Amino acid sequence: MKAASGGELEDEIDEFKASWKKNNLAHGADEPFPDYVVDIGMKIKNFMLPENRIYQGALGNAKGMLEALTRYADLSTIIDSAKFYDNIGVITDFLLKVRLTSQVPLNTSYFILQKLGKLNPPTMLVDDLKVALRAECKHHLDNYDTAREKIGKHMGARIIDRCEEYEQPKITIGTHCHSGAVINAIINARDKVQQVVVTKTEPEQQGMLTAKQLCEAGIKVKLIALEQYGVEFRRVNMFLFGIDAVSIEGIVLNKSGTRMIATLAKTKDLPVYFLGETYKYARGTLYGGLVKTERRDVTDSLISNRQGIDLRKFIDSGLLDTNFTAFDTTKADLYNSIVSEQGFMPMHDAFEREWRSYF
Repeated sequence: MKAASGGELEDEIDEFKASWKKNNLAHGADEPFPDYVVDIGMKIKNFMLPENRIYQGALGNAKGMLEALTRYADLSTIIDSAKFYDNIGVITDFLLKVRLTSQVPLNTSYFILQKLGKLNPPTMLVDDLKVALRAECKHHLDNYDTAREKIGKHMGARIIDRCEEYEQPKITIGTHCHSGAVINAIINARDKVQQVVVTKTEPEQQGMLTAKQLCEAGIKVKLIALEQYGVEFRRVNMFLFGIDAVSIEGIVLNKSGTRMIATLAKTKDLPVYFLGETYKYARGTLYGGLVKTERRDVTDSLISNRQGIDLRKFIDSGLLDTNFTAFDTTKADLYNSIVSEQGFMPMHDAFEREWRSYF
C-alpha cells in the first residue's frame, strides 16, 4: 500500500474533516476544525525538506503527533470529556495515515488511548482528561530519549566486547541510511571505533545526515555508494542497522538495501545487529496483519543526473518506471540480534516486558 502523498493526502484530509464533523454532530458540539493538525501532517509527509527535518523518521513522525495532541489539549474549549476523548482518536487516525510504516506513532497512539481509556473518560472532568493527555504525551516524548540512551549503552558494550573478541583496539562498523539509535550506540563506544562505513543512500541521501552527525562527534567516516559495499564490507567488523518495523516472526523492515548488505555479511559470518525502540514492534502482525510498505514519489531525484540526459519523456510514454520502494525486509537468519531498550532479545518479548502495564 502506498503512503499518503500528493492527491492521496488530500483525500485523507477530506476524510479527516468528515470524521471531525461527524463526531461533532454525534456529541451535539461545534468545535472548529484543527487546521494545525493538517499542517503537522503535511510537515511529516514532507520530512526531507530542511525546515521539516524534526519530523524525520519514525520518532520524528511520533513527535509530530504528540505535538498535535498537546496543542489540541491546549486549544480545545469543549466541556464534553467523551467528545474530547473521541477527537483524540480522530486526530491520531489522520496522522497515522501519513506514514504507513511508522510503528512509533502507531504504538504511541495505542498507549495513549489505552491509558486514557482506563480512566473512563465519560466520568471525568474534561480539564482532568486534558491534564492526563498532556502527561502521557510528555511521558512518551521523554521516553523516546530514554529508550535510545539505553539502546546506545547496550550496543556500546557489545562493540567493546567485539574488540576484545577480535583482539583489536578498535573495529570498523558498517551501516546504511540514517538511524539515531545506531549513531547513539557508536558515539557511546567511540573510543573503540576505528571508522564507520556509511552509504550515501540514494535517492533521498539520508546517509548524508549519518555522516554529518558522526563526523560532528569526532568519529571517522568512509562515505560510499551502496554499490561499493561489495568491496568495503571486507574491512567491516560488524554491521549496525536501524529499524522501521519488526513483525512477530522477527522479520525486520528497514531502508531498501539493508537485506542485500545483511546477506553479504552472512557469507563472511560478520555480525549484524538491528537497533530500535520497542515502539517499533508491529503489533498487528500478531493477528495475521502485514506491515504496510511505503512507496514514495521520488521521480525527480531518481532521474536527476550529471549526464544531462532527460528521461521525463520516457516516463510520460510509459517506457520508464520510477516507482520507488523505500523499504525491504530481513529475516531473522540474516542477523545476530535485535537490540532494544530491553537489551538483546526478540522484539515481541521485549515489547511485552516493556509495556505490560498498558495491556
